[in-house]
Amino acid sequence: MKKWGLLIVCLIIIGAWFFKPFEQPSESEITWHEELVWEEIESSNQSLQAELAAEYSIYVNDLFIDLGYQWDDQFYVPLRSIAASLNWQVTWIPETGALRLVKGEEEFTVEIKDILGKGYARLTELEKVLAYPQVEKTAKQIAIFTASPPIEQIERPKEKLAFFINNRKMTEAAFTYLDKEYVPARIFALACDLQFRLDAEKGKVYIEEEEIDPLFVQGRSYASLQELKKFIDSTQLEFEFKKTSSPNELWPLLSKGPEKKVVALTFDDYLSSDVEPLLAILKEHQVSATFFLIGNSLAGNHDLLKTMAAEGHALANHTWDHLNLYTLTTDEIRAQIIAPLLKMEQLGVKPAPFFRPPGGFYNETIIRIAQEAGLKTVLWSLNSFDGDPANSAFLVKDTVCRWVHPGAIVALHTSRPATIQALPGIIKNLRSQGYDFVTLPELWALDRVK
Repeated sequence: MKKWGLLIVCLIIIGAWFFKPFEQPSESEITWHEELVWEEIESSNQSLQAELAAEYSIYVNDLFIDLGYQWDDQFYVPLRSIAASLNWQVTWIPETGALRLVKGEEEFTVEIKDILGKGYARLTELEKVLAYPQVEKTAKQIAIFTASPPIEQIERPKEKLAFFINNRKMTEAAFTYLDKEYVPARIFALACDLQFRLDAEKGKVYIEEEEIDPLFVQGRSYASLQELKKFIDSTQLEFEFKKTSSPNELWPLLSKGPEKKVVALTFDDYLSSDVEPLLAILKEHQVSATFFLIGNSLAGNHDLLKTMAAEGHALANHTWDHLNLYTLTTDEIRAQIIAPLLKMEQLGVKPAPFFRPPGGFYNETIIRIAQEAGLKTVLWSLNSFDGDPANSAFLVKDTVCRWVHPGAIVALHTSRPATIQALPGIIKNLRSQGYDFVTLPELWALDRVK
Protein backbone atom coordinates (compact mmCIF):
# COMPACT_ATOMS: atom_id res chain seq x y z
CA MET A 1 0.00 0.00 0.00
CA LYS A 2 2.83 2.38 0.83
CA LYS A 3 4.35 1.80 -2.59
CA TRP A 4 1.02 2.53 -4.27
CA GLY A 5 0.53 5.60 -2.12
CA LEU A 6 4.00 6.91 -3.00
CA LEU A 7 3.33 6.28 -6.70
CA ILE A 8 0.05 8.19 -6.56
CA VAL A 9 1.73 11.14 -4.84
CA CYS A 10 4.48 11.17 -7.46
CA LEU A 11 1.93 11.11 -10.27
CA ILE A 12 0.04 14.00 -8.67
CA ILE A 13 3.24 16.04 -8.39
CA ILE A 14 4.28 15.27 -11.98
CA GLY A 15 0.78 16.02 -13.27
CA ALA A 16 0.62 19.30 -11.36
CA TRP A 17 3.99 20.33 -12.80
CA PHE A 18 3.10 19.25 -16.34
CA PHE A 19 -0.30 20.95 -16.48
CA LYS A 20 0.46 24.02 -14.41
CA PRO A 21 -0.14 27.35 -16.16
CA PHE A 22 3.09 28.54 -17.67
CA GLU A 23 4.71 31.75 -16.53
CA GLN A 24 4.64 34.43 -19.21
CA PRO A 25 8.22 35.17 -20.33
CA SER A 26 9.69 38.59 -19.76
CA GLU A 27 10.00 41.13 -22.58
CA SER A 28 13.70 40.38 -22.94
CA GLU A 29 12.98 36.62 -23.14
CA ILE A 30 10.36 37.24 -25.84
CA THR A 31 12.90 39.28 -27.82
CA TRP A 32 15.46 36.50 -27.39
CA HIS A 33 12.96 33.96 -28.71
CA GLU A 34 12.09 36.14 -31.74
CA GLU A 35 15.79 36.41 -32.55
CA LEU A 36 16.17 32.65 -32.11
CA VAL A 37 13.33 31.98 -34.60
CA TRP A 38 14.97 34.28 -37.13
CA GLU A 39 18.39 32.69 -36.58
CA GLU A 40 16.88 29.26 -37.23
CA ILE A 41 15.37 30.48 -40.51
CA GLU A 42 18.63 32.05 -41.63
CA SER A 43 20.70 29.06 -40.53
CA SER A 44 18.48 26.68 -42.52
CA ASN A 45 18.77 28.89 -45.59
CA GLN A 46 22.54 29.19 -45.35
CA SER A 47 22.94 25.45 -44.78
CA LEU A 48 20.86 24.50 -47.82
CA GLN A 49 22.48 27.14 -50.02
CA ALA A 50 25.86 25.65 -49.14
CA GLU A 51 24.58 22.13 -49.85
CA LEU A 52 23.32 23.20 -53.29
CA ALA A 53 26.33 25.36 -54.19
CA ALA A 54 27.79 22.87 -56.69
CA GLU A 55 24.97 23.13 -59.25
CA TYR A 56 24.92 21.55 -62.69
CA SER A 57 22.55 21.92 -65.65
CA ILE A 58 21.43 18.49 -66.83
CA TYR A 59 20.96 17.88 -70.56
CA VAL A 60 19.72 14.77 -72.35
CA ASN A 61 20.55 14.71 -76.06
CA ASP A 62 21.35 18.43 -75.83
CA LEU A 63 17.93 19.24 -74.35
CA PHE A 64 17.80 20.90 -70.93
CA ILE A 65 16.02 18.73 -68.39
CA ASP A 66 16.68 20.00 -64.86
CA LEU A 67 19.32 20.94 -62.29
CA GLY A 68 21.62 18.48 -60.53
CA TYR A 69 24.19 18.80 -57.73
CA GLN A 70 27.45 17.45 -56.40
CA TRP A 71 27.49 16.14 -52.83
CA ASP A 72 30.42 14.40 -51.16
CA ASP A 73 32.25 14.05 -54.48
CA GLN A 74 29.21 12.32 -56.02
CA PHE A 75 27.05 13.75 -58.81
CA TYR A 76 23.31 13.62 -58.10
CA VAL A 77 20.68 14.15 -60.79
CA PRO A 78 16.88 14.61 -60.61
CA LEU A 79 15.70 11.09 -61.32
CA ARG A 80 12.03 11.66 -62.11
CA SER A 81 12.54 14.38 -64.74
CA ILE A 82 15.41 12.57 -66.49
CA ALA A 83 13.61 9.23 -66.57
CA ALA A 84 10.38 10.82 -67.80
CA SER A 85 12.23 12.54 -70.65
CA LEU A 86 13.44 9.08 -71.75
CA ASN A 87 9.90 7.64 -71.58
CA TRP A 88 10.30 5.65 -68.36
CA GLN A 89 7.28 5.42 -66.08
CA VAL A 90 8.26 6.60 -62.61
CA THR A 91 6.51 5.65 -59.37
CA TRP A 92 7.42 6.32 -55.76
CA ILE A 93 7.73 3.42 -53.31
CA PRO A 94 6.55 4.82 -49.93
CA GLU A 95 7.86 1.89 -47.90
CA THR A 96 11.48 2.46 -48.95
CA GLY A 97 11.42 6.05 -50.26
CA ALA A 98 12.92 4.81 -53.54
CA LEU A 99 11.67 5.32 -57.11
CA ARG A 100 10.69 2.52 -59.47
CA LEU A 101 11.43 2.91 -63.19
CA VAL A 102 9.48 0.85 -65.71
CA LYS A 103 9.86 0.79 -69.50
CA GLY A 104 8.42 -2.12 -71.42
CA GLU A 105 9.68 -5.27 -69.72
CA GLU A 106 12.53 -3.46 -67.97
CA GLU A 107 12.15 -2.46 -64.33
CA PHE A 108 14.59 -0.93 -61.85
CA THR A 109 14.46 0.44 -58.32
CA VAL A 110 16.71 3.40 -57.55
CA GLU A 111 17.49 4.93 -54.14
CA ILE A 112 17.09 8.68 -53.95
CA LYS A 113 18.08 11.66 -51.83
CA ASP A 114 14.99 13.74 -51.09
CA ILE A 115 15.03 17.53 -50.91
CA LEU A 116 11.55 18.84 -50.05
CA GLY A 117 9.76 16.45 -52.37
CA LYS A 118 12.28 16.23 -55.21
CA GLY A 119 14.27 13.00 -55.58
CA TYR A 120 17.92 12.86 -56.67
CA ALA A 121 19.85 9.72 -57.63
CA ARG A 122 23.59 9.19 -57.91
CA LEU A 123 24.64 9.61 -61.52
CA THR A 124 26.81 6.50 -61.28
CA GLU A 125 23.75 4.48 -60.25
CA LEU A 126 21.70 5.90 -63.11
CA GLU A 127 24.47 5.19 -65.63
CA LYS A 128 24.60 1.60 -64.44
CA VAL A 129 20.84 1.07 -64.47
CA LEU A 130 19.97 2.83 -67.73
CA ALA A 131 23.24 2.07 -69.53
CA TYR A 132 23.77 5.46 -71.17
CA PRO A 133 26.09 5.26 -74.18
CA GLN A 134 27.78 8.53 -73.23
CA VAL A 135 27.90 10.96 -70.29
CA GLU A 136 29.98 14.14 -70.36
CA LYS A 137 30.72 16.34 -67.34
CA THR A 138 32.00 19.92 -67.49
CA ALA A 139 32.37 22.64 -64.86
CA LYS A 140 28.65 23.48 -64.88
CA GLN A 141 26.97 20.85 -67.02
CA ILE A 142 26.21 17.14 -67.17
CA ALA A 143 25.29 15.96 -70.67
CA ILE A 144 23.68 12.54 -71.17
CA PHE A 145 23.48 11.07 -74.65
CA THR A 146 21.47 8.11 -75.89
CA ALA A 147 21.62 6.54 -79.35
CA SER A 148 19.10 9.09 -80.65
CA PRO A 149 19.98 11.30 -83.64
CA PRO A 150 20.89 14.97 -82.97
CA ILE A 151 17.93 17.29 -82.41
CA GLU A 152 17.76 20.38 -84.61
CA GLN A 153 18.07 23.68 -82.79
CA ILE A 154 18.03 27.32 -83.90
CA GLU A 155 20.14 30.31 -82.90
CA ARG A 156 18.53 32.45 -80.23
CA PRO A 157 17.20 35.73 -81.67
CA LYS A 158 19.18 38.65 -80.29
CA GLU A 159 16.29 40.50 -78.67
CA LYS A 160 14.76 38.87 -75.61
CA LEU A 161 11.27 39.85 -74.54
CA ALA A 162 9.52 39.69 -71.19
CA PHE A 163 6.20 37.86 -71.37
CA PHE A 164 3.35 38.63 -68.95
CA ILE A 165 0.16 36.76 -68.08
CA ASN A 166 -2.43 38.95 -66.36
CA ASN A 167 0.31 41.54 -65.77
CA ARG A 168 2.57 38.97 -64.05
CA LYS A 169 5.96 38.23 -65.53
CA MET A 170 6.28 34.62 -66.67
CA THR A 171 9.65 34.84 -68.41
CA GLU A 172 12.32 37.15 -69.77
CA ALA A 173 13.30 34.62 -72.46
CA ALA A 174 10.48 35.12 -74.99
CA PHE A 175 11.31 36.16 -78.55
CA THR A 176 9.91 36.78 -82.03
CA TYR A 177 10.86 34.39 -84.85
CA LEU A 178 9.50 34.49 -88.41
CA ASP A 179 6.78 36.92 -87.32
CA LYS A 180 5.56 34.67 -84.48
CA GLU A 181 5.94 35.23 -80.75
CA TYR A 182 7.50 32.31 -78.85
CA VAL A 183 7.52 31.52 -75.12
CA PRO A 184 9.06 28.63 -73.12
CA ALA A 185 6.59 25.78 -73.65
CA ARG A 186 7.11 23.99 -70.34
CA ILE A 187 6.91 27.20 -68.29
CA PHE A 188 3.70 28.26 -70.02
CA ALA A 189 2.19 24.82 -69.42
CA LEU A 190 3.06 24.88 -65.71
CA ALA A 191 1.74 28.42 -65.25
CA CYS A 192 -1.56 27.50 -66.93
CA ASP A 193 -2.01 24.05 -65.30
CA LEU A 194 -1.39 22.10 -68.50
CA GLN A 195 0.31 18.71 -68.77
CA PHE A 196 3.73 19.00 -70.45
CA ARG A 197 5.86 16.14 -71.71
CA LEU A 198 9.26 16.20 -73.39
CA ASP A 199 10.48 13.16 -75.32
CA ALA A 200 14.25 13.71 -75.34
CA GLU A 201 14.82 10.60 -77.45
CA LYS A 202 12.78 11.87 -80.40
CA GLY A 203 12.91 15.62 -79.75
CA LYS A 204 9.14 15.87 -79.47
CA VAL A 205 7.03 18.01 -77.14
CA TYR A 206 3.48 17.28 -76.01
CA ILE A 207 0.94 19.44 -74.20
CA GLU A 208 -2.13 17.65 -72.88
CA GLU A 209 -0.73 14.63 -74.79
CA GLU A 210 -1.06 16.47 -78.10
CA GLU A 211 2.15 16.94 -80.06
CA ILE A 212 3.07 20.56 -80.76
CA ASP A 213 5.51 22.16 -83.17
CA PRO A 214 8.33 23.48 -80.97
CA LEU A 215 11.54 25.37 -81.59
CA PHE A 216 14.58 24.28 -79.60
CA VAL A 217 16.89 27.08 -78.48
CA GLN A 218 19.92 26.35 -76.29
CA GLY A 219 18.25 23.12 -75.24
CA ARG A 220 14.94 24.70 -74.22
CA SER A 221 11.64 24.06 -76.01
CA TYR A 222 9.61 27.05 -77.18
CA ALA A 223 6.15 27.21 -78.71
CA SER A 224 4.32 30.01 -80.43
CA LEU A 225 1.73 31.76 -78.30
CA GLN A 226 -0.68 31.28 -81.14
CA GLU A 227 -0.36 27.49 -80.88
CA LEU A 228 -0.46 27.45 -77.08
CA LYS A 229 -3.71 29.42 -76.93
CA LYS A 230 -5.67 26.47 -78.29
CA PHE A 231 -5.05 24.59 -75.03
CA ILE A 232 -6.59 27.21 -72.73
CA ASP A 233 -9.63 29.38 -72.23
CA SER A 234 -7.98 32.72 -72.82
CA THR A 235 -11.06 34.80 -72.03
CA GLN A 236 -9.77 35.31 -68.46
CA LEU A 237 -6.14 35.79 -69.50
CA GLU A 238 -4.29 38.78 -70.86
CA PHE A 239 -0.96 38.28 -72.61
CA GLU A 240 1.63 40.96 -73.17
CA PHE A 241 5.18 41.11 -74.51
CA LYS A 242 7.51 43.88 -73.35
CA LYS A 243 11.14 44.73 -73.69
CA THR A 244 13.10 43.69 -70.63
CA SER A 245 13.78 46.51 -68.18
CA SER A 246 15.83 47.24 -65.08
CA PRO A 247 14.37 45.80 -61.85
CA ASN A 248 12.57 47.99 -59.34
CA GLU A 249 13.71 48.44 -55.76
CA LEU A 250 13.30 45.18 -53.83
CA TRP A 251 10.41 44.98 -51.39
CA PRO A 252 11.29 43.98 -47.82
CA LEU A 253 10.86 40.46 -46.54
CA LEU A 254 7.97 40.30 -44.05
CA SER A 255 8.16 38.31 -40.83
CA LYS A 256 6.41 40.39 -38.18
CA GLY A 257 3.74 43.07 -37.78
CA PRO A 258 3.69 46.32 -35.83
CA GLU A 259 4.10 46.47 -32.06
CA LYS A 260 0.37 46.20 -31.42
CA LYS A 261 -1.65 43.57 -29.59
CA VAL A 262 -2.56 41.68 -32.74
CA VAL A 263 -1.70 38.19 -33.98
CA ALA A 264 -1.91 36.76 -37.50
CA LEU A 265 -2.56 33.02 -37.59
CA THR A 266 -1.23 31.58 -40.86
CA PHE A 267 -1.79 28.03 -42.12
CA ASP A 268 0.34 26.42 -44.83
CA ASP A 269 -0.08 23.59 -47.33
CA TYR A 270 -2.75 21.54 -49.05
CA LEU A 271 -6.44 22.22 -49.25
CA SER A 272 -8.74 19.23 -48.68
CA SER A 273 -11.78 18.18 -46.69
CA ASP A 274 -9.37 17.60 -43.77
CA VAL A 275 -9.28 21.39 -43.38
CA GLU A 276 -12.99 21.58 -42.55
CA PRO A 277 -12.59 20.94 -38.77
CA LEU A 278 -10.03 23.73 -38.67
CA LEU A 279 -12.42 26.10 -40.45
CA ALA A 280 -15.23 25.11 -38.08
CA ILE A 281 -13.12 26.10 -35.06
CA LEU A 282 -12.16 29.43 -36.61
CA LYS A 283 -15.81 30.15 -37.47
CA GLU A 284 -17.01 29.19 -33.99
CA HIS A 285 -14.53 31.58 -32.39
CA GLN A 286 -15.00 34.29 -35.06
CA VAL A 287 -11.35 34.31 -36.12
CA SER A 288 -10.17 35.13 -39.62
CA ALA A 289 -6.82 33.66 -40.64
CA THR A 290 -4.47 33.57 -43.62
CA PHE A 291 -4.01 30.37 -45.62
CA PHE A 292 -0.92 29.83 -47.78
CA LEU A 293 -2.28 27.24 -50.20
CA ILE A 294 -0.53 24.83 -52.55
CA GLY A 295 -1.90 25.48 -56.01
CA ASN A 296 -2.33 21.93 -57.26
CA SER A 297 -4.90 21.29 -54.50
CA LEU A 298 -7.22 24.17 -55.45
CA ALA A 299 -9.24 22.93 -58.42
CA GLY A 300 -10.53 19.83 -56.61
CA ASN A 301 -11.73 21.94 -53.67
CA HIS A 302 -13.50 24.79 -55.42
CA ASP A 303 -16.49 24.94 -53.04
CA LEU A 304 -14.24 24.82 -49.97
CA LEU A 305 -12.10 27.61 -51.41
CA LYS A 306 -15.15 29.83 -51.95
CA THR A 307 -16.38 29.07 -48.41
CA MET A 308 -13.04 30.14 -46.95
CA ALA A 309 -13.16 33.40 -48.88
CA ALA A 310 -16.77 34.03 -47.82
CA GLU A 311 -15.84 33.48 -44.16
CA GLY A 312 -13.22 36.23 -44.31
CA HIS A 313 -10.01 34.22 -44.60
CA ALA A 314 -7.15 35.54 -46.73
CA LEU A 315 -6.10 33.06 -49.42
CA ALA A 316 -2.41 33.42 -50.19
CA ASN A 317 0.24 31.65 -52.29
CA HIS A 318 2.44 28.67 -51.31
CA THR A 319 3.53 27.75 -54.88
CA TRP A 320 1.96 25.18 -57.18
CA ASP A 321 3.87 22.02 -56.18
CA HIS A 322 5.56 22.89 -52.85
CA LEU A 323 9.05 22.22 -54.22
CA ASN A 324 12.20 23.74 -52.78
CA LEU A 325 12.62 26.82 -54.95
CA TYR A 326 16.41 26.67 -54.67
CA THR A 327 16.29 23.60 -56.92
CA LEU A 328 14.39 25.35 -59.74
CA THR A 329 15.37 27.65 -62.59
CA THR A 330 14.27 31.28 -62.53
CA ASP A 331 11.42 30.67 -64.98
CA GLU A 332 10.29 27.58 -63.07
CA ILE A 333 10.07 29.68 -59.90
CA ARG A 334 7.98 32.23 -61.80
CA ALA A 335 5.59 29.54 -63.02
CA GLN A 336 5.32 27.98 -59.54
CA ILE A 337 4.25 31.36 -58.17
CA ILE A 338 2.02 32.51 -61.05
CA ALA A 339 0.07 29.25 -61.42
CA PRO A 340 -1.85 29.43 -58.08
CA LEU A 341 -2.81 33.05 -58.78
CA LEU A 342 -4.22 32.20 -62.20
CA LYS A 343 -6.08 29.19 -60.80
CA MET A 344 -7.68 31.22 -57.99
CA GLU A 345 -8.80 33.87 -60.47
CA GLN A 346 -10.15 31.15 -62.77
CA LEU A 347 -12.15 29.76 -59.83
CA GLY A 348 -13.57 33.21 -59.04
CA VAL A 349 -11.55 33.82 -55.85
CA LYS A 350 -9.38 36.87 -55.28
CA PRO A 351 -5.88 35.89 -54.08
CA ALA A 352 -4.33 37.84 -51.22
CA PRO A 353 -1.09 39.60 -52.30
CA PHE A 354 1.19 37.48 -50.11
CA PHE A 355 3.53 34.56 -50.77
CA ARG A 356 5.34 32.12 -48.48
CA PRO A 357 8.18 30.03 -49.98
CA PRO A 358 8.04 26.32 -49.07
CA GLY A 359 10.13 25.55 -46.01
CA GLY A 360 10.89 29.25 -45.59
CA PHE A 361 13.71 28.92 -48.13
CA TYR A 362 14.18 32.25 -49.85
CA ASN A 363 16.75 34.51 -51.47
CA GLU A 364 16.71 37.84 -53.27
CA THR A 365 15.78 36.23 -56.58
CA ILE A 366 12.73 34.54 -55.05
CA ILE A 367 11.59 37.75 -53.33
CA ARG A 368 11.96 39.67 -56.62
CA ILE A 369 10.05 37.10 -58.66
CA ALA A 370 7.20 37.18 -56.14
CA GLN A 371 7.29 40.97 -56.27
CA GLU A 372 7.01 40.89 -60.07
CA ALA A 373 3.81 38.87 -59.55
CA GLY A 374 2.55 41.55 -57.14
CA LEU A 375 3.23 39.51 -53.99
CA LYS A 376 4.98 40.33 -50.73
CA THR A 377 7.12 37.48 -49.39
CA VAL A 378 6.15 36.44 -45.85
CA LEU A 379 7.87 34.19 -43.31
CA TRP A 380 6.98 34.10 -39.60
CA SER A 381 8.06 35.35 -36.19
CA LEU A 382 6.61 32.46 -34.17
CA ASN A 383 6.93 28.81 -35.20
CA SER A 384 4.29 26.57 -33.63
CA PHE A 385 6.31 23.42 -34.43
CA ASP A 386 3.16 21.68 -35.65
CA GLY A 387 5.01 20.82 -38.89
CA ASP A 388 6.45 17.78 -37.12
CA PRO A 389 3.64 15.19 -36.84
CA ALA A 390 5.33 13.81 -33.71
CA ASN A 391 4.69 17.03 -31.78
CA SER A 392 1.66 17.01 -29.50
CA ALA A 393 -1.24 19.43 -29.25
CA PHE A 394 0.06 20.41 -25.80
CA LEU A 395 3.45 21.40 -27.27
CA VAL A 396 1.84 23.38 -30.10
CA LYS A 397 -0.46 25.26 -27.74
CA ASP A 398 2.25 25.86 -25.14
CA THR A 399 4.70 27.19 -27.75
CA VAL A 400 2.24 29.66 -29.27
CA CYS A 401 0.72 30.87 -26.01
CA ARG A 402 4.06 31.18 -24.22
CA TRP A 403 5.98 33.02 -26.94
CA VAL A 404 3.26 35.16 -28.52
CA HIS A 405 4.22 38.81 -28.96
CA PRO A 406 2.71 41.98 -30.44
CA GLY A 407 2.48 41.72 -34.22
CA ALA A 408 3.26 37.99 -34.23
CA ILE A 409 2.93 36.04 -37.48
CA VAL A 410 2.34 32.45 -36.35
CA ALA A 411 3.28 29.55 -38.64
CA LEU A 412 0.81 26.65 -38.49
CA HIS A 413 -0.30 23.94 -40.94
CA THR A 414 -3.54 22.64 -42.37
CA SER A 415 -4.69 19.06 -41.75
CA ARG A 416 -2.54 18.46 -38.66
CA PRO A 417 -4.52 16.70 -35.87
CA ALA A 418 -2.37 18.35 -33.19
CA THR A 419 -3.10 21.80 -34.64
CA ILE A 420 -6.85 21.18 -34.69
CA GLN A 421 -6.75 19.95 -31.08
CA ALA A 422 -4.62 22.90 -29.94
CA LEU A 423 -6.42 25.68 -31.81
CA PRO A 424 -9.40 26.32 -29.48
CA GLY A 425 -7.07 26.65 -26.49
CA ILE A 426 -4.71 28.92 -28.44
CA ILE A 427 -7.54 31.27 -29.42
CA LYS A 428 -8.96 31.44 -25.88
CA ASN A 429 -5.55 31.96 -24.27
CA LEU A 430 -4.40 34.68 -26.67
CA ARG A 431 -7.67 36.54 -26.25
CA SER A 432 -7.26 36.34 -22.48
CA GLN A 433 -3.87 37.98 -22.97
CA GLY A 434 -5.57 40.84 -24.81
CA TYR A 435 -4.72 39.91 -28.41
CA ASP A 436 -6.93 40.45 -31.44
CA PHE A 437 -6.71 38.19 -34.49
CA VAL A 438 -6.07 39.66 -37.93
CA THR A 439 -5.37 38.43 -41.44
CA LEU A 440 -2.15 39.43 -43.18
CA PRO A 441 -3.92 42.07 -45.33
CA GLU A 442 -5.31 43.55 -42.09
CA LEU A 443 -1.89 43.37 -40.45
CA TRP A 444 -0.30 45.10 -43.43
CA ALA A 445 -2.95 47.83 -43.30
CA LEU A 446 -2.16 48.53 -39.63
CA ASP A 447 1.40 49.51 -40.38
CA ARG A 448 4.35 48.59 -42.57
CA VAL A 449 5.31 45.03 -41.64
CA LYS A 450 8.91 44.39 -40.70
